[in-house]
Amino acid sequence: MTTAFHRFWAARLISYAGDQIARTALLVAVFDRYGGVAVGWFLLAATVPRLFGPALGALADRFDQRRIIVTCDLTQALLYTAIALLSPSLPVLLGLVAAASVAATTFTPAGRSLLPELVEPERLGVANARLAVGVNIGFAAGPALGGLLLATAGLTPTLLLDVATFGVSAALVAGLRPLSRRGPSAREPLSAVLRDGLGVVRGNLVVRAVACGFLVLVTFAALDNVAVVPLVRDSLGAGPVAVGLLTSAYGVGMVAGPLLIARGADRLRIDLILYASLLIIGAGTILTGLSWAVAIAVAGQAVAGAGAGWHNVAADTLVQRHVPPACLGTVFGTIYLFPYAAEALAYLAGAALLGAVGSRWLFVIAGLGAAATLAVVGPLLSRALTPARRDLVAVG
Repeated sequence: MTTAFHRFWAARLISYAGDQIARTALLVAVFDRYGGVAVGWFLLAATVPRLFGPALGALADRFDQRRIIVTCDLTQALLYTAIALLSPSLPVLLGLVAAASVAATTFTPAGRSLLPELVEPERLGVANARLAVGVNIGFAAGPALGGLLLATAGLTPTLLLDVATFGVSAALVAGLRPLSRRGPSAREPLSAVLRDGLGVVRGNLVVRAVACGFLVLVTFAALDNVAVVPLVRDSLGAGPVAVGLLTSAYGVGMVAGPLLIARGADRLRIDLILYASLLIIGAGTILTGLSWAVAIAVAGQAVAGAGAGWHNVAADTLVQRHVPPACLGTVFGTIYLFPYAAEALAYLAGAALLGAVGSRWLFVIAGLGAAATLAVVGPLLSRALTPARRDLVAVG
């Protein structure tokens, strides 16, 4: 791997860990100060900007992704400094959180579309696996660190640590080699860039397969978020520590899964990794629902998390290999709308299903649905990857 990739890997790990630290600390602080309803408003303020992913992703197709990432990091640093030092009222806090979410939403497709500029095409699978390890370490460790820092140091120092992570990330990315623009989009209006990118989303069979897969998979897999506390409390007779263990196990699995394929991804077909990931997510989720002890449920969540880690690696690599570089930002911004829409569907359906079938069967339904996603994605992706193009899917 190149030096540029390792700098980018470190930047993503540090920045994402800081995000999770701040998110956890702010969630707890908002609940303590304003109550449960305010937590809902906080989550809404952080989520709504994600709906503008296509337009914000188009910026990465129009401008230098490196500069976009640095700008997003510095913007978030300023916003979280204001939150830390000014202790704003709830309406102002929500506005600042929403603005930070706009920057984070812009960062994500820029980062995903930057990766092909940093590594050779045949190393994309390995690069995505290694990048997933770093990001998922932040995902797994950040919430625990956020809670610990809030309890021991308070909100302001915790948020200022997050500010520091943005500064380090910006410095690392700013030091990457300069990027050349990719074609005529540098002179096109943003509206034309967005139109071209959305045209690829509509017409590219690989993109459609990945997007449909996200929609179906997350609609089912996210049902377990509704069921995890009732499963632990009512079915397993355990307490909040066990709830935390199940949540942490999923994050650990998301680190371990990509780590297992990080060395060998250049010898594996990425489409087969995607197919396997769906079965692994399903198996782990079903095991969690059928578990008779907390340890078995923890193991099930770790397996499901490993499958989710594989899925993210495979999905990103497929898109990066089969989408024109000049459209990657818009495409990634659009594709990652689907998981958010699916989560909303899952939470709406999950509450009703929980009352009807109970937590164990809700996990089983979630697992069966995740595995059945293969019946949707398999035919779509097989049709997209003709024999002439299939060799491109094997990394290396």
